[in-house]
Amino acid sequence: MTKGGTEVGAEFVACSWGMTDKNDPSGMVVYPKLPVPQARLSEPKVKGFKSDSGGGGMSMAKVIIGLVVAAAVGGAAGFFFAPSKAEEVAKAKKELAASQTAQKVEKDRADGAEKRASVLEKDKTELEQKLSEVSARAGEMEKKVADANEAAQKKLQAAIDKSQGTVSTEGDEIHLKLVDKVLFAVGDDQLTDKGKVALDKVAKALTELPDKQIWVQGHTDDQPIVIPPAPKKDPKKKKGKEPEAPTVRFASNWELSAARALQVVHYLQDHGKIDPTRLAALAFSQYRPVSKSNKALNRRIEIVLYPHKAVIERATATTPAPAPAAPKAPATAKAPAAPKKK
Repeated sequence: MTKGGTEVGAEFVACSWGMTDKNDPSGMVVYPKLPVPQARLSEPKVKGFKSDSGGGGMSMAKVIIGLVVAAAVGGAAGFFFAPSKAEEVAKAKKELAASQTAQKVEKDRADGAEKRASVLEKDKTELEQKLSEVSARAGEMEKKVADANEAAQKKLQAAIDKSQGTVSTEGDEIHLKLVDKVLFAVGDDQLTDKGKVALDKVAKALTELPDKQIWVQGHTDDQPIVIPPAPKKDPKKKKGKEPEAPTVRFASNWELSAARALQVVHYLQDHGKIDPTRLAALAFSQYRPVSKSNKALNRRIEIVLYPHKAVIERATATTPAPAPAAPKAPATAKAPAAPKKK
């Protein structure tokens, strides 16, 4: 073997294919072995060759293992020493449950309010319909009552002359006013023949109005009842029976108005054959005048016709409450019986 034109001895270089170094991938052995310089980090590494020192690979592995261990220790420490989140999670769950419950309650309220609104709207519609029907019926009833009153007014007006009285309406009432001179003499309560004829005609008209209640009212003027003085005794006459004082039938206009109303009621029942359950007599004396200047108009018999329903309502509204029962007298104690004598 030559090197630069010089022959190299066999003792320096030997080639043996059977004796190779396990760390040399070329399969060649060089004798004597030359010192191999330490590898530098800047030099590239050839795959298959290992560093003689063996420190580089082990150091890298230790670094990696140390990093892994540090990360594990840090994670464990963070797990054990970090503040617990259990309370916050429980609180969040509780708040979520409360929010869901509140939402359900509000939804139930909204649904209930909607149902109630629907029911109220339905009830309102039904009430409006019923009110419309009632108003229509009331209008029809008012028209019927007005027509009936007009017919009754015409019948009563036809039963009397204009000189005997007048007929008028006040709401659902019909008023027949008869002047007193047609029925009675001055200061008297007995019916005249002319008055009886007038009442016969009125009674006939009243029998054709069976749905009316009949109230007979007696009225007078404010002129007091005249009481004639007692006759004076004649001194020239011999002693004997003294003259009697005139009889006073009516102490005041109250008694006169009441007596006249009762006379008319009795005549309508007895001669006119009017149902007595429809009749009533009232006295107003001088306290319901219809004129301030014409006293003759205040002296009258007024026959007022009411519908049965109105009469019941008036009686209910004006009927006084029953008086409380009188307290019972306390029982008196009986005296003990006297002992019997032997």
